[in-house]
Amino acid sequence: MDYRMPLYMQLKEIIMKRIEDGEYLPGEKIPSEREMADTYGVNRMTVKNAINSLVEANILYRIHGKGTFVAQKKTQKVTFYDNLSESSRGLGAVIKDSGIPLMNQILEKGVISSRGYLANKLHILKNEDVYVLHRLRNIGTESFALEYCYVPYHLFKDIDTYNFEHVSLYDYMESKGHRPVVFSQRLTILKAVQPEARLMKIAEGHPLHYFEYIGKDAKGNVVEYTESYVRCDKAKFTFRAKR
Repeated sequence: MDYRMPLYMQLKEIIMKRIEDGEYLPGEKIPSEREMADTYGVNRMTVKNAINSLVEANILYRIHGKGTFVAQKKTQKVTFYDNLSESSRGLGAVIKDSGIPLMNQILEKGVISSRGYLANKLHILKNEDVYVLHRLRNIGTESFALEYCYVPYHLFKDIDTYNFEHVSLYDYMESKGHRPVVFSQRLTILKAVQPEARLMKIAEGHPLHYFEYIGKDAKGNVVEYTESYVRCDKAKFTFRAKR
């Protein structure tokens, strides 16, 4: 033991190392406080402080009357990188490149007349037709994202003949010569409310990334406006700023 560092912190590091090395496996019970105190020659309060710190960090968890156990590893997260330029990619492309299997459930689809808000976002005339595609995107049995997508209908006249539960929207757009390649984006953290909480089967107040972006094709045409609600426990965003 290095006596320049508080004993409980040293013990905490030892326990974490044993977890990382696979000596303590996820779901496995670790030695009792008394056993650890005897093993490392420290008092039980030191052991309790070390374990409390790891419980607070969700590395360990306690079951009353049974002991302390190693927490299961967290679900793999999709990582989104952004250098704060307009060359970033959309949500679907990032998920596809992550290799994580994603299942799509169509909630709503069809043609509507654009209101002022959508007309402004898509740079089209008011009352011009817009194709609506609302999808719940799942990883396994759990929701990952709720996506509200809008595209200018005049560019994609046959879009309703495709099943976007199985077909990639971006692959379809590319086949029409209008794949989005440049994006302007906005990210906000918010708490889930209705109807998003109900649709995503999460509790109200669950933290969400609210991700809004506008996609342009290679010719500068606005071809997509999307609002995505992405679960914070399933994804993380990393931003890099340049001077």
